[in-house]
Amino acid sequence: MFKMTAFLFVVCVASFSFKENPSVSYISQYKEIAISEMLRTGIPASIKMAQALLESGAGQSTLAVKANNHFGIKCGGQWDGKTFYREDDDFNKKGKLIKSCFRKFDSATESYIAHSNFLAHQNRYEFLFALESSDYRSWAFGLRKAGYAT
Repeated sequence: MFKMTAFLFVVCVASFSFKENPSVSYISQYKEIAISEMLRTGIPASIKMAQALLESGAGQSTLAVKANNHFGIKCGGQWDGKTFYREDDDFNKKGKLIKSCFRKFDSATESYIAHSNFLAHQNRYEFLFALESSDYRSWAFGLRKAGYAT
């Protein structure tokens, strides 16, 4: 009986110890979209994936789960699609934190495409598209230089 109990304990501990890392699962799930967007736009897949991992908490953030928004893309002045509101970093005139408007997508793919389009159509990121899609280091430094995200 003791041997059976010990064996079951080891099996249970091992099963909890070998859970796949959420980041690895996320990469496996979305790598093809990132590669597709790299081929379409020139944005390195590694840069897109890194931003998505950080912004979405490996797909587990509220925005990713409830709005398919993997990059924290806000509505902006010209967005007329679906929306999702949550507190972020917007304040009213009295300095009170208010809910921010975020874009809501029907799929993660739409979010990845919107992120690429956002970068491609902003003048401050224009210089990045002269870089090779294999030059992820220059892209990373360039995004920082251009003031990507808060």
